[in-house]
Amino acid sequence: MAFNVKRGIVIDASNNCALKCHKCERAWYLKNKIKPPGSNLTVDQFKKIIKYYNKFVEFTGQRGDVVLNPNLSEFLKITYEANIRTKICTAAGYRDKDWYVECFKANPNCTWVFGIDGLPHQSHIYRKNQKGEELFDIMVEGVKHLNNPPIWQYIVFNYNENNIEEAKELALKYGVNLELNISARWDKDKDPYKPKNEKYAKTPPR
Repeated sequence: MAFNVKRGIVIDASNNCALKCHKCERAWYLKNKIKPPGSNLTVDQFKKIIKYYNKFVEFTGQRGDVVLNPNLSEFLKITYEANIRTKICTAAGYRDKDWYVECFKANPNCTWVFGIDGLPHQSHIYRKNQKGEELFDIMVEGVKHLNNPPIWQYIVFNYNENNIEEAKELALKYGVNLELNISARWDKDKDPYKPKNEKYAKTPPR
């Protein structure tokens, strides 16, 4: 295998999260009283990873949220210095604004995606325990420090499907990019979050 070929990697860098989202893989473990597998990625482990995956790094979470990893700002410094394209997908919050600003400054080229499903005051309906208004404020703070506008990821549910135009206005006002996500992960017609408007409710495969 030639190790000079540039590759990318998607990393679940923590098994911790403060949220209890209905469809998250983590929810299955908690429902069955099983500790989500994994641990917080260390700096030494990360340095070994990017020796071979040096094209892009995406921090995402099925079992945890990367902002719960205390080493995140160090990871970002490393990718910035190595000129590795970096993306963070997060929804948990539960860090103060200064902590996020430190991370923003560690790699201003990083693309940040914030999962806030609906208007800030209503996102907690699906993202259980999320402080949506605080996280929205942090996302807006990122506009000042990042070279790429933060992305507001908005999964369309029945409680927010009528607020999309207002969300578009908010995104324009604060300089963030709104990304509407149309899900197909419904429990057929019994799903409590399924949108009423069919254009936002894909039928899951049988």
